[in-house]
Amino acid sequence: MAYKAIIFDLDGTAIPNVPNGLPSQELIDAVKQAQGSIKLCAATGRPITNAKPILSALNLQDPCVISAGTQIVNPLTDEILWEAAIEPADVTKILEVCKPYHYEILVRNELMGEGGSAADRDAIDGHVNVMYIMGCAEPDAQAILTELDKVDNITAAGVTSWTHEGVDIHVTHKEATKEHAVGELLNILGLDKSEVIGVGDADNDVHLFEAVGHRVAMGNGTDRLKSLADEIIDSVDEDGLAKFITRQLETSQ
Repeated sequence: MAYKAIIFDLDGTAIPNVPNGLPSQELIDAVKQAQGSIKLCAATGRPITNAKPILSALNLQDPCVISAGTQIVNPLTDEILWEAAIEPADVTKILEVCKPYHYEILVRNELMGEGGSAADRDAIDGHVNVMYIMGCAEPDAQAILTELDKVDNITAAGVTSWTHEGVDIHVTHKEATKEHAVGELLNILGLDKSEVIGVGDADNDVHLFEAVGHRVAMGNGTDRLKSLADEIIDSVDEDGLAKFITRQLETSQ
């Protein structure tokens, strides 16, 4: 089947899962070659502040999902096309869950060093679309996720940290996962899920898989994601995404 769009994760999929990672020249060239023939959209947990250099390096033209599924952005203008927020009462509950821990919490578009622990951030004012609990040790991450699961109106997912050893936890409104955001993205693009491919590597990409017609896991992906995939491709270090985009372009022509 000739699909009309590829929606792909960034960390561990389009770029190595390291601080300040950028796409390979092979991926940049594959995206450039495919533009105009197939829609290419990123879907990332990153806020625009640190997603922008990657979106710009790839010169993506089509809307992208950012901030853990809480926003859809025009990558050329940074205009927010859709967004969902966490209720203020739930922000307070999240902080209460995190108070026994020292981990830095980032809110909205904050970067490392701009946040603080829950004890230091006793209250957060204003509109909050996403919260990040950064660099958790694995046992603590599991404990935090268990407690956050008791908060009815949010969803939380742990992903391999790209800034620390350990796990980053992304917290959003329950209707702001990658699945919900990709559904909104398909409405903007005028596409049915059967026409769309999703590519990812981590457990939070399970939500992406739920929203697309063809599920592709990276060779470096988690066992859980691979078990749900229709297809497994080469790892990020082997330019799996670039090769896959090139093959899809050849199929569509």
